[in-house]
Amino acid sequence: MQIKFITVSLIILVFCTYPLLAQLDNTGFEQKIVKDSTLDNPFSFSIRALSFNKNNEYFNQIVKGYTLFGTRFIPSIGYQLHEQVNIQAGIFLHKDFGNNNLTYSIPYFSILYDWNNSQLIFGNYNGSVHHRMLEPLEDFERLLVDTPENGIQYLFNKERIFFDAWINWEKMIYQNSPFKEEVSGGIVSQYDVIKKNGNTATLHYQFRGYHRAGQIDALRGQPLVTRFNNAIGASYHKKYNKGFIKGHKWEGYFLHYIDNSQEFSLPYTEGYGYYLNGTLETKMGDFMLSYWEGDHFYSYKGGRLYQSYSTDPNSRFYEDERKLLILRVMNEFHIGESSMLLLRFEPYWDFNNRLFEFSHAIYFNIFKTLPIKNK
Repeated sequence: MQIKFITVSLIILVFCTYPLLAQLDNTGFEQKIVKDSTLDNPFSFSIRALSFNKNNEYFNQIVKGYTLFGTRFIPSIGYQLHEQVNIQAGIFLHKDFGNNNLTYSIPYFSILYDWNNSQLIFGNYNGSVHHRMLEPLEDFERLLVDTPENGIQYLFNKERIFFDAWINWEKMIYQNSPFKEEVSGGIVSQYDVIKKNGNTATLHYQFRGYHRAGQIDALRGQPLVTRFNNAIGASYHKKYNKGFIKGHKWEGYFLHYIDNSQEFSLPYTEGYGYYLNGTLETKMGDFMLSYWEGDHFYSYKGGRLYQSYSTDPNSRFYEDERKLLILRVMNEFHIGESSMLLLRFEPYWDFNNRLFEFSHAIYFNIFKTLPIKNK
């Protein structure tokens, strides 16, 4: 254990002294719920659409290869009930290519209360990539496969502070339901200690929890499941106004996992991980290098590659340790004010299994809000 600590500490030192390092930037995928109309023209129409093709060429026992190919579409009507209250209602549609049926067709609804630097959102809120959660804790692919999160969210966003707390009510139960209720939630907070002349130094804390239980369902006597993750870290970001290099970032995190369930279904009840990231921002795109070392690590719906336990529901395979070096090559093209084309290529090296694997993806993100004007 002492040798491992020294090794990881040296890696952190190398990353911190060579300014090439940062958490995956997914802002190009955001489609935030915000106040989008005025009391003079209270109605608006919004289009949220994301088309994607992500191919994972994986052949390891933790996660098998697969392809995600389809479109997600949310048309909605907004109504500014009050200068601080906005209501949106619409429908969420998901179509996987190669399948003649809709994968999802469900209502989309949110109520936003905005005051000072805070927002309280009921219903469908700003979930997934909007949380800015680390990928080992929040799988990016949830944006492509899950239904939009719904429950309650509190946001506080000021010049130096970002705080996001939410409860995602995933499965509702009623009297004698043949399944348990499921709820997840989390906290993401960051504080900019330094923010001056293109230099930003930030402290981070993240929390994630999952709970499966219930008292009125038909599954009497089935043990409850409760699992938690915590992450602490720091980052530094330097921006340049001129030249080919636009900036660089570096970042280091320590992550923890603990299982507080009544009975344990996983082969381990506690684990940890080290996550070191770096990005070089250039005019040709961003180049990001990541190092992950996990020991008995698990996170509910966290990034699949980072888990020590197989994400295949038919497998009980697990690895005590995971050591990965990941390169991400990313580029974004703004098409007008409302759409973006995003390209990514992500090869990685698995040290323990001596495997070289990769994924590549293309995304087309559209988010547009139009006022419905009175005649």
